[in-house]
This record gives sequence, structure tokens and C-alpha cells, in this order.
Amino acid sequence: RARPVRTRVTPLLPMPDLFSSTSSPEADGTGALPPAKARKVGSPSIVRGADAALLAAAAMKARWSSLVLVEVTSTSPDYIKPWKMHSQRSCKGSGFVIEGGRILTNYHVVQDAIDVRLRKHGVSRRWRGTVLARGPDVDLALLAVHEDEEGRGDSFWNGVTPAVWCSTLPALQSAVHVIGFPTGGTTISVTQGVVSRVDCKNYRVGSSAFANSGGLLVLQIDAAINAGNSGGPAFCSDGSVVGVAFQSLGGAADGIGYLIPTQVCLNFLAAVAGGEYKGISDVPFLARELRNASLRRRHRVPDDVTGVLVTRASSHSALGVRVDDVVLSIDGKKVGDDGSVELRESELVSYEFLLTGKQRGEPTSVLVLRGGERVQLCAPLSQLPRRLPRNHGFDCFPHYVIIGGLVFVRLCCPMLEDKRSKGHHSAIYDLVNYQIARSFPPADGGGEGGEVAEILLLTEILAAPLNYGYTCHAWRVLDTLNGQRPKSLRALHQMYRAVPDGAFLEFVFSHGGDQIVLDATECRQSEPDILQLHAIPSATSDGLQGGGEEPAAPAPAP
Repeated sequence: RARPVRTRVTPLLPMPDLFSSTSSPEADGTGALPPAKARKVGSPSIVRGADAALLAAAAMKARWSSLVLVEVTSTSPDYIKPWKMHSQRSCKGSGFVIEGGRILTNYHVVQDAIDVRLRKHGVSRRWRGTVLARGPDVDLALLAVHEDEEGRGDSFWNGVTPAVWCSTLPALQSAVHVIGFPTGGTTISVTQGVVSRVDCKNYRVGSSAFANSGGLLVLQIDAAINAGNSGGPAFCSDGSVVGVAFQSLGGAADGIGYLIPTQVCLNFLAAVAGGEYKGISDVPFLARELRNASLRRRHRVPDDVTGVLVTRASSHSALGVRVDDVVLSIDGKKVGDDGSVELRESELVSYEFLLTGKQRGEPTSVLVLRGGERVQLCAPLSQLPRRLPRNHGFDCFPHYVIIGGLVFVRLCCPMLEDKRSKGHHSAIYDLVNYQIARSFPPADGGGEGGEVAEILLLTEILAAPLNYGYTCHAWRVLDTLNGQRPKSLRALHQMYRAVPDGAFLEFVFSHGGDQIVLDATECRQSEPDILQLHAIPSATSDGLQGGGEEPAAPAPAP
């Protein structure tokens, strides 16, 4: 037999007034609440809070006049077919005015720009801009404004207040406001968040991310950063700039954006002020963690000592770090077994920022354990020679040489990043792995006197009667021409010109010793027809036809 459920009814108590000055009501015997004690609008605490909020908002809004919309039209060279250019494209980003009548933005916003237009916040007119300096390794660029070239009389600088840099690295959980012109609208956008993390990160992304100079400091924030925010400022609560928006983490990750911190920006500006920007210093060694007990004993590392083990070192660095050295400290900062150093109290980041975050020529002190003995090293760092050029317009250009329909180019990072290279990525990466990964930094191929031998690549065979039958030799590294190894495209062109008529050209390639043999006379006679058939203006790119010392003529192939 089911038993009835007895429910105990409890009288309802009056709800406390959450907005009164007390959280517990005073009963008057009837159960009724006394009238709520309303806080006066003019009370000192509210006035002080309102004044502080208004002052902060005013300080922030005063800096908005430094914001600039950057509209760019660009076109980039085709590194697969270097005699061509890619289609013209347009994009937009953000920037902001700094001291000296200049505008700072991201390098990737104005990369390959052929026309730059600048619009101030709240003004519809566009002014023409010019790129003064580029820093691809730090993703920064400096712009100038062409003043009143249309004769309209209104100055770009009217009502503009340059942004002010924050003097310190922001603390975790510090409030930040990211301002710019992202997608989703045409007017200014302001997003708010906090500094979530201070870390050391590779600024280079994409297919050539492995070719970076080393990790740089980065601020991670949870404020929204979208396409179009790039190059825009991030302000802290006092209205000063703590960083420049440049990346966001897409995909499943949400609310992860990255800022270039003030220190990196100021180093870039200082380098530009001192002359032509030449890039940050390369980390001159690679190291592995030193946490395994056997590995530590093998290198005679005491139990109370921490550090990292050098596995590769550049012979071109003045610092003098060697393979099997144990790096104990950098500039007096102790290096942990995992490669971390203390940034601030209880905050650890990679040791690389101590090397990449310096201005050129600034000395670096490194304490190493070498054969069980402590050795103090000190020298300024610099960029290291590389066989794999990294940036178009800096250390590489779309040069080529065509000999008998064989198209030769130099292997470089822009080739990996070229959209047309997607169909050839496996072949290119095989070349990178075999030709580059064996040395440090990637293709540290310097010879005597720092001379760097280029990696020459056969990318295509343009069909012609004289090269009939050679259809499967593309994407090979050229080893020798008639027994001699050309050190550059220029040297290859000069060696070809030095071979007499009636002799043969014997090209030998790596990966199995493949070879192609052509008649030198037929190559020269067929050149005009091949170029006309494929709409190619010249057999060599501009700049390779003259200059430099003539190499010794290679012996004709028998």
C-alpha cells in the first residue's frame, strides 16, 4: 500500500534588497520589508568611479586620432615562372601614427604593394602612402604620407595625435583595447580583452616557417583580432600602446590573438633610424633539452646545474658556441633544462628571446660548460649566411636562366610560399630536406670568406626538338655543368656562354646522378624560337647578364 508523501510547507521569507546598503532586511514584526535605502546619485564613491571611467575613456578616445586605415593594391612575382607576375589583388589593414610623422603597420599588409592609400579615422579622404622600411622578420613596416599632392590644401596631420608607447611589458590580466578596421564593417572597431600570456613565438608562418631567425616575444590576448586588424594598435588602460595586432589563431581555438610587443617595435624603429633595416640577429645554435640523467653524465653536467645541449652551431657566428657545449646562462639569466629563462617573477619563456630581442651590434654574453669546464663567451650577434633566401626583395629575387629550354632558378622560401607551388610541394620539400636540413642555420652554406653557394634548381623543361626525350628530370638540383659546380645562377649563365660552339653541355643532377646532354650550338640557335613560343621576354632575368667575375670556362663534354 503506497504511503502518501507528506510535504512540509515553509512560509516564504521576504527577499533581501540587494541594492540597499545592507544585505539583511530588518523585520518590523509584520514580515514586511522597510523601504529600500536608495544610494544618492551624487555620493562621493559613485562620482569618483564615474570620473575615473570618464577620464580613462577620454584618454583612450584621444588616441583614436592616430588610427589609420591602410588600403593596398599589390602584385607579387611568380617564383615558379619568374618571368611572370601574379594577378593584381587588393587588401586592407590598419596602422597608426607615431612620432616623426610616420605610420606603423604590419609588413604583411603592405607586402608587394604597388599602391598604398591612407585614410584617417573619421575622414573620408584617402592620401597616397609610401613604404619607407620593411621588416619581414618582425612583421612591421613604416609608411610615409604624400602631403597634399592633389592641391586640396587639407593636411593629413590636422587633428592627428601620435600614439605613445607603453614603457613596460604589460602584466598578465592587464586590460587591452584592440582598435582597427577589421572585416564585418567599414568603420572603426574596438574590442576589449586582457593579456592572457607572454610567450616566445616564431613570427614566420606558412610553408617556410622553419626558416625563421628565432623566437621573439609575443603577447597573447583574448580580445578579438580579425582580418583587417593587422597593423592596428592595442592600447592599455592609460591610452598608451602595448603592442601591434598581427596574428590570430584560427580553427578550433577561439579568443587567441597575438600582439607584437613594444620592445620589438622600438628595436625595429631604432634600426630604421640608424640606416637601412637589415633584420634581427639569428640564433647561432640549436639546442636540445638536457633532462635525461645519462645524457647529463655523458657531458659531465653536475646535478645542481641546468642548461641545454648544443646540437648544431653556425661556424659564421662570432659568439663561438660549439656543438656539445652546454649553455648555462645568457646575459646572466639562468637557462633551465627545458630551455626556459625567467622573464619576470614566475614567468618562463624560451631563451631565444634574449638573442633575437637585441639591437644589432649589441653584445651577448653566454656561459657554457665545455668538456666539464665553464667558458665565458661574449660577442655581438648578426644575421648568418644562408643558402635558402627568405624574403623577396631582401635576400632573393625572381631570377632565372634558360638554356636549351631548361629552366633554372634558385631554391628559396618565396618558392615554397607561392600559391602555384602547391602542386609541387612534395618535390620541393624533398629538396629542402636533403639539401638544407643537413646544415644549420637552414642551409648555412657559407664557404671561404662567408661566400654562400646557391642551390640551383631545374623546375621545367620547355618543349623543343633539341631537348626531346628529357621529360622526367624536372625538380632536380643541378650538381655540375661539364664537371664544374656553378655557385650561382650568374655563374651558370657565364659558364654556358663560355662553352664554344660545336661542344656539348652535360648537366649532372643530384638524386641519382641524372644527366642531360645538349648541343651548345643548337641551344643558342633555338633560343629565339623557344622564347617566342612560350612568350618569355629573355633567356635570363635582368641583372644576370653582366657583372661579376667571369668563371673559368668549363671543359666541353667529349
